[in-house]
Amino acid sequence: MPTLAQSHELVSRRGWLSMTPPTFRRTVLGRCKLEVFKAGAPVYSVGDPPGGMFGLVRGGLALSIAPGERGPYVAHFVRPGTWMGEGAAFTEQPRRIGLAVTRDSKLLHLPLRVIREIVAADPGAWRFFGLAAMAHIDVAIGAADDLLIRDHIKRSIAVLLRLGGCRYLTPPDSQPLEVDVSQEDFAAMTNTARTTAGAILRTLETAGHVSVSYRRVIILAPEALRAMLTSP
Repeated sequence: MPTLAQSHELVSRRGWLSMTPPTFRRTVLGRCKLEVFKAGAPVYSVGDPPGGMFGLVRGGLALSIAPGERGPYVAHFVRPGTWMGEGAAFTEQPRRIGLAVTRDSKLLHLPLRVIREIVAADPGAWRFFGLAAMAHIDVAIGAADDLLIRDHIKRSIAVLLRLGGCRYLTPPDSQPLEVDVSQEDFAAMTNTARTTAGAILRTLETAGHVSVSYRRVIILAPEALRAMLTSP
């Protein structure tokens, strides 16, 4: 598992903090705690009191939502370099999403108290925290657009690419592209029957585009999958 210095290096070149000025980045990292979570452990749940932000360094996180009469259910997976939790820091209202660890993981934790202190010292720092929120809005907009794809195979491919963090572009340093998703959750996220979702994954595996195992899909050929989205 990565050391504290290695954790800082990873989140400095990938995700939210890579988009912020070096001075702000050093301030945030200097106030973070490196925490270890075992597979299956919750980081926080929908409705929990407001808290700080968490940046994934190693492992995986399942993001759950409960916006209406249904849920909570898994809607997305968080990849290393991603930070979550800024919404509660902005509003100081209960958590709107939940995070649970899908495998043994390390996370950087920036407590809410520290966020308040950073902004009290530099009120302009809020706009840098806002970059995390905008990144999540971009993902949500893309997810909504993908779910409007009528063809269930193309819709499923688009969702899988989003879950792997390679919907539009394959990150150069993120191999292998593993998604800790069960067929049941994948079916719910693609709005298909479980049997249909399983058949799609098996077809993609036969074509050599993915590798499927228990509660895990490895994306082997993201470029080929993206090409399928634009094919007739």
